[in-house]
Amino acid sequence: MGDSTEQVLSLRFNVPNAVTAARVVLAVVIACLLIQGGAAEVLLAGILLVVAWASDGLDGFLARRLGQSTLGGALFDIIADRVIMTPALLLSIATGLWWRMDSLMPFNPYPYAVVVITADLTLLVGVFTFMWKRRNRAIDFPLPTQIARITFSVQMLTLVVCVLAIGPDMLLAALMYLTIICTLISSYSYLKKGSYVFTC
Repeated sequence: MGDSTEQVLSLRFNVPNAVTAARVVLAVVIACLLIQGGAAEVLLAGILLVVAWASDGLDGFLARRLGQSTLGGALFDIIADRVIMTPALLLSIATGLWWRMDSLMPFNPYPYAVVVITADLTLLVGVFTFMWKRRNRAIDFPLPTQIARITFSVQMLTLVVCVLAIGPDMLLAALMYLTIICTLISSYSYLKKGSYVFTC
């Protein structure tokens, strides 16, 4: 969401929002494939995660290009990112896809998962708190910080490497620790910038 985003809390049917809606549908398909848990299904889920990740900036790009940037669309995009990330992470843990990290991360994968999921849930609570307060008073939504944008890509890269079993164990371990660091920094920067959503 750029500085030019119109601070109007409405969700219009347009091309950017259609792309975001397609990403939500993709998240449901990914979750269903991970639940099935077969090798072919997990492979396809990993490929679709790459598609979901690659399309992350498409809705925002189209919104700016078509002059259709709105607050409602930006919030929809934030929610779609979390709908893609959190269920896929939880299901990948439930199906045992992180087992190869047991010797490289204490209490694997919970230090990593707790940080990412807590950050995701905090962000969603912030979004819905903002929407509730916006019903009867004017309040601007805090724009995502640059580190927040980078962090989502780091999180997705880590998840994709795990699900598709790409590279050596040390690569995945390094990405998990990098994700923890980026997520903590991102959460701090975002909460510092947007704490007024919870307090005002």
